[in-house]
Amino acid sequence: SFYEPFSLEIVEMDYADDEDKPEALASLLCDIVNDASVNFFAYDIETEMRSKGFGPGEGFPEGMIYYAWDLRNAKVEVSAVDYILFILDWAEDMVEDEQIFPLSFEDKFVPELERDVIKPMFERILHIYAILFHHNTENRIRCSERFSMEESFDRFIYGSLYWGLLDFNSETAKYLQEQIDFPRETYVRELNNKK
Repeated sequence: SFYEPFSLEIVEMDYADDEDKPEALASLLCDIVNDASVNFFAYDIETEMRSKGFGPGEGFPEGMIYYAWDLRNAKVEVSAVDYILFILDWAEDMVEDEQIFPLSFEDKFVPELERDVIKPMFERILHIYAILFHHNTENRIRCSERFSMEESFDRFIYGSLYWGLLDFNSETAKYLQEQIDFPRETYVRELNNKK
């Protein structure tokens, strides 16, 4: 790659606050959601995917379908574009919910924040990257945009590794193995060099 890779030093500087882990996780989550949104909207991937006319269950990596859910928490089959929009809206609503992410220093974060909010959100952001990289492999994203997407993906993987937020044995992680390997190997190497 031609970009400067994300580093453990950056993660520790920006997102490593063991004394206030919920705040560090919330900050990381906000950046990750913003990155995913930029990668989807700024590079016209949404427009490109919509032009293909994907219906429910279409536009996903081969063999994968991700579901949205309705108000009754029932699974709803949607297109890849609608799934991304659904997850980004859901993530934004969660991040803006002051009962989950309070703005006041007097208020406390939800104790179950990591388990109930952050991990499920990271899993679904991984789904978004699987869709984005799936469409990238079809050479639809210009070179500079691809590097930007890889940089934001590195931040995502580094943060996930640092805080243990993803199951790297999931089907989606296996699909993204090639994209995950570089930042994961770099992270492990940096971690070992610190010892």
